Parts: sequence; C-alpha cells; structure tokens
Amino acid sequence: MSLKKDNRFEGFSAETVFFLKNLRENNNREWFLARKKDYSKKVLLPASAFVLEMGSMLQKISPGIQAEPRVNRSISRIYQDTRFTNHQNPYLPYLGLWFWHGPRRTKESPGYYLELKPENLFLSAGVKVFSRKALRCFRKAVINLGSGEELLSIMEQIQENQCYQLNKIYYKNIPEGYHINSDQLKDLIRFNGLLVSREMTLPPELYTRDFLKLVFTIYKDWSPLYNWLIKYVYSKEEE
Repeated sequence: MSLKKDNRFEGFSAETVFFLKNLRENNNREWFLARKKDYSKKVLLPASAFVLEMGSMLQKISPGIQAEPRVNRSISRIYQDTRFTNHQNPYLPYLGLWFWHGPRRTKESPGYYLELKPENLFLSAGVKVFSRKALRCFRKAVINLGSGEELLSIMEQIQENQCYQLNKIYYKNIPEGYHINSDQLKDLIRFNGLLVSREMTLPPELYTRDFLKLVFTIYKDWSPLYNWLIKYVYSKEEE
C-alpha cells in the first residue's frame, strides 16, 4: 500500500500525550467537547496513519490481520460506557489501537494491541481470555505432542527476553478428560488465555517515524505465538 505524504505516520506529538494527560485531569463532557477538534487532530489523525502503515507491516508476519483506521475498528472509541464501570468518567484517557484476526472485532478475537497513556506504553499480542470453543481447540492442540511442543518452544523463546511478560496459569487442576504425560504440557493446559505483553515508559521513538519500527520489532518477536493461535486454535474454531 502506497501512502500519500500527508498520510504518512511521522510519529505522535508531545501534544498527543499532553491532550491525554489533560483529559485524565479534566474528564468531563464540557472540557472534551470544547477540545474535540484537538482530539481529532492530535490523537485521531496520527493514530489513523499509524494503523494504516502498521497494518501493512503486520501482513508480512501475520497474513490476514485486520487493520481499519476508524473509530470502533482499529481505533478504540474514547467514549466510556459508564454503565459497566465503578466510576462515572465519560472518557477513556488513553489511546487504544487494535489489530485483530477474523471478520468480527470482538474482545475474544486474538490480535496485536497498543495502548498509549500519558506516562507509559503498553503492547500485547494473543488473546486474554479464550471463548469456550477456542478453549476446547486450545486444549486439543496442547495435548497433541507436535503442536504442544511447538507452543512450549515458542513460549520459551519469548521468555528469554525479560521485558516480555506471559500471562499466568489460571486453572488449579488439569481439566477432566485430558490425559497428559508431559509435566510442561500439564501446566500449559491450565491456561485460559494466551497473551504476551510489555509495558514501558514512553520511548523517544514515539515522536518520530521510528516508532513504527520499534513496535513492529516487538510484534515480530511475538508473531510466532499469535500465528500458533491462528493455526491451531482459531482456524479450528472456524471450521
């Protein structure tokens, strides 16, 4: 995909971070509506450019990944549904970007995620919690010696980087009906999701085009985990 110069991602600006910081401190409708144009220019515009270019880059390592530079697609909506929160802040004081697998964008879709807050950056890949069907497919893949050992190898390689965090085992016991000889696979089958993440202070690359390279390099490290999920869990789920 070729991009016009005006649509090229040239980094987020200090104004992007400043806007999010001010939104957190002034989380009310009056403040936001008075600065809605600033939100579009300082947050949405560079976010859209980032999604376009990162989406094309991700296709090289995870073909079929979905990237749509629109709110409620790859760009998370800033409006918060206060019906499901313990507080009444109407806006989310961060920028969330999501690249997902499959035709439907859901919380249960595997994908690559980026969250930009005023003080830090959070990246992740995989899926936080499996759907019931995906969980069954995951367990079948784990007890298969070939795919199970492949996943163990991928996870071991990821854990060589101490900055990368894998989610923890969730279930106390091996689920009924599954018989596993390998102690490592016995641990693996007790996961209820598979997610790798990294949190960092805002890097200097954030403000330049080099931010694309920084994020892509991390996502590339994680792509074997994401691609394993697509091959052994979500391709089976869709059958």
